[in-house]
Amino acid sequence: MDASYEVAVIGRGLIGSAAARHLAEAGCNVIVIGPDEPLDRRVSLGPFCSHPDEGRITRIAGRTPIWSQLAARSIGRYADIAERSGIEFHSPCGLVSSSPKISEWLENSKLAGGDARSVDSEWVSAETGISLMNGHPALYEGAPAGYINPRSLVKAQTKLVGQAKGVVVKESASTITALSDGYQINGNCGSLLADRVLVTTGAFGSELLNRPLDLRRMPRTTVTAEMSIDSDLPSLICVDPPDERLEEIYWVPPVRYSDGRVALKIGGDLRDAEPVAQEALTEWFQSDGSAVEAEALKNSLHGLLPGVEVTSWAQKPCVVTNTASGHPYIGWVEDGVAVALGGCGSAAKSSDELGRLASELFQSERWNDSLPSGAFDPIFA
Repeated sequence: MDASYEVAVIGRGLIGSAAARHLAEAGCNVIVIGPDEPLDRRVSLGPFCSHPDEGRITRIAGRTPIWSQLAARSIGRYADIAERSGIEFHSPCGLVSSSPKISEWLENSKLAGGDARSVDSEWVSAETGISLMNGHPALYEGAPAGYINPRSLVKAQTKLVGQAKGVVVKESASTITALSDGYQINGNCGSLLADRVLVTTGAFGSELLNRPLDLRRMPRTTVTAEMSIDSDLPSLICVDPPDERLEEIYWVPPVRYSDGRVALKIGGDLRDAEPVAQEALTEWFQSDGSAVEAEALKNSLHGLLPGVEVTSWAQKPCVVTNTASGHPYIGWVEDGVAVALGGCGSAAKSSDELGRLASELFQSERWNDSLPSGAFDPIFA
């Protein structure tokens, strides 16, 4: 007989592991399903995720008031997650941002209780060594802004799911079949039953849903640079970076990677990038990414840190899953099946709150939060 659960969470990334934790700690009989990252992505057939990484920016000064609120709520729980799991994942090294919309980001930070402040390029250069030449205003946000280790955060959330008596299956699911009294889930995870299902599969998993969502899966290439830095660096977001082929770049300060390198990670948005179909994602994740994008990122790094000596470079592919609304989709897509996905390149820092909001769908008859439910409504293709 198949095992049966109140809620099955399919997808054990940042949002899925958080949702499963909140459900388990609320007393729900929950199972979370999702494989570990592949041992060798070049030969793996997937599914893949974008959290196998050592650094993602965390900040309260967001692009919208909603993103800032999501971040502030999540950041407020970092210490509790780390303490109870015994897994550290947060480095509050600060953040520099430069954008034409800095005034909006500052206001969003203020509304969410952040302490970001306006600075000029001279201050940034003197205090951090970063050379901002784009002509845009800038802000600095001190601790708790900085970065998180997404791999470690998923490990921490998954550990807490188990501590709360939730079930963790480190395999993939491939089908959801509606039954008269719930759903049957099959795949490498085996066969199991659930009253209701939450799908948190990021760029993958459209085959699990009866109706496709309006998602733009954007291929991205990230570069890591092993280098000698004399002073501590903050995290960085920069619109219109030195290489004009890029709309925007970000970086996370040097951290230690699994290959032993201590390297800065830089990524960004190519101006002419086109979405990739889900059926092409496996080939993309097996590749080295875009040589053009990697070159533009390297040029931007040298422009922002003039004179820096890079001793080694490495690159890998990534995918950003954008929604039509600019905020994640959190809501019901059919009777008994909900989604929480579409991070828009900003979800890692806010994943615990996104998971909590998704978990509330299964605990209340109505949306019960000060954030507007309409901002998260799933939009179908």
